[in-house]
Amino acid sequence: MFAVNCVLFVVLQVLSCRGEFFSSTSGLEKLLQTETLLLEELQSYVNEITQHAEALQGEIDAIRREHLNAEEGIDDYLNNPVNAFRLIKRLHSDWETFEGSVAGDSSRQDYLEHMSGLKQNLSFPSQDDFVGSAIALTRLQQTYQLDVAELASGILNGVKYGTAMSWQDCFVLGQHLYALRDYNHTVPWLQQSMQLLGEQSYGKESSSLDFMEAVVDYHREMGAHETALGLVNHVLSIEPEDRSHLLATRQHLEELITDGDKNGLLHLTARRPGDYHASREFKMYEQVCRGDLRQTPSNQRKLRCRFRRSRFGYAPLKLEELNLDPPVVQLHQVVTPRTVEVLQKMARPNIKRSTVYSLGGEGSTAAAFRTSQGASFNYSRNVATKLLRHQVGDLSGLDMESAEDLQIANYGIGGHYEPHWDSFPENHVYDEGDVKGNRIATGIYYLSDVEAGGGTAFPFLPLLVTPERGSLLFWYNLHPSGDQDYRTKHAACPVLQGSKWSKCILSDLYIRFLMERILAVANVWIRERNQDEVRPCDLQRNHELSVPFRDFD
Repeated sequence: MFAVNCVLFVVLQVLSCRGEFFSSTSGLEKLLQTETLLLEELQSYVNEITQHAEALQGEIDAIRREHLNAEEGIDDYLNNPVNAFRLIKRLHSDWETFEGSVAGDSSRQDYLEHMSGLKQNLSFPSQDDFVGSAIALTRLQQTYQLDVAELASGILNGVKYGTAMSWQDCFVLGQHLYALRDYNHTVPWLQQSMQLLGEQSYGKESSSLDFMEAVVDYHREMGAHETALGLVNHVLSIEPEDRSHLLATRQHLEELITDGDKNGLLHLTARRPGDYHASREFKMYEQVCRGDLRQTPSNQRKLRCRFRRSRFGYAPLKLEELNLDPPVVQLHQVVTPRTVEVLQKMARPNIKRSTVYSLGGEGSTAAAFRTSQGASFNYSRNVATKLLRHQVGDLSGLDMESAEDLQIANYGIGGHYEPHWDSFPENHVYDEGDVKGNRIATGIYYLSDVEAGGGTAFPFLPLLVTPERGSLLFWYNLHPSGDQDYRTKHAACPVLQGSKWSKCILSDLYIRFLMERILAVANVWIRERNQDEVRPCDLQRNHELSVPFRDFD
């Protein structure tokens, strides 16, 4: 069977690299265009031969169906993390297999030459993209406690969004998680793969059973004895005589289970002491993202909605209080759809992988805890950027001359930003000539609505803000004394369905514009210089109430 015999070859193939795609859905659009051209080339080859590779045609038809689904709504299609993973997996692995299948055919030379030319000019995912997309799926699985079987079926939080994953997709994902030593996630994905393989028309063929036997060894090495035993029993139920050598394996596994054996990679790779992802704080963040941890009803009863008068005579602002201490507010309907489109169009040609300040304050770097792509613009760029700066100044009264450049970002597959403070720590090393001080406040303009995931989480409040297109989220990062307010640690929850666009103004007020589709935001940061008239410093320090949240665990 073509699908079974080729899957091991598929797994570790790496195609040409043209940049990073997994951290932005804008990059995924280029990959979809690449695959469209590859499909045309492959179809031309198939049309030229009279009798060739029924399996190849089957693969083409399967991908064609994917593209028909995409045509119904490219944004929705690409914003689905399962579709995005399968797109990257196909371009990262499957197309090499297609080339190999025609290598022995007399008419292959023209096809291979055409493919070689396309590879020089088109976008292909790198190994980092493939690994990044795999990690993103497991991040979503863990954060939102998604069932593997439902996720593989294209179901996210009970809603069917797209095409199901094949058994090969699940196996490739499981094998790469194994290579990444993420054994806890490897087991269910390999298990799902074998279940789907068994449901295929060829699931009882010898080649399929051979493959299942090979996967038994994975589970045994990891110490997943029950899963290995279940697979052994399945194979023996189909070919009991031809697979009699598995009887000894079954007996051994049963003994290990009876003895409570805990040997295996699963038991040797527990999280290291001090691992942030195992901390109480990180678990609180995940609970807030899921909606399992939220403000108490007594605290919510104190919150109000009201109109906020514009200082410049514009229409009143619709202000909603989300938290009183520290104050967190959301203003509704402040950015028009037209402005959102202008900003996204401006950003698309310029986005690159987002970076974060290094702990030592020496420059910035890309980090696994923030997966997005973005671009920065001076507020004098055009009417839209000037409007954003003007609105933030109108709301806060802060001096926007202290603002950093506007930052527009797009979050890709499972895009997220783990809990962090926007304000700089006391030991932060400012760039030479930077006299604007710390980031006094943050604002987030949401530029898209959310279908699932992508909220802004404040673990210590606890508060989850659901993005609403055209709204602005605002809070202060510092106490009136100028000390950090550690309660304002926040995060961008992983994007589950959709794409998140964000924009930021950097000033003492780190207003964060996030323009997104699922979580669309725009970030603005404002610094504290020249803000003393609007927010005078207290004579007494009043930061003690937030100090316990500095080193929470």
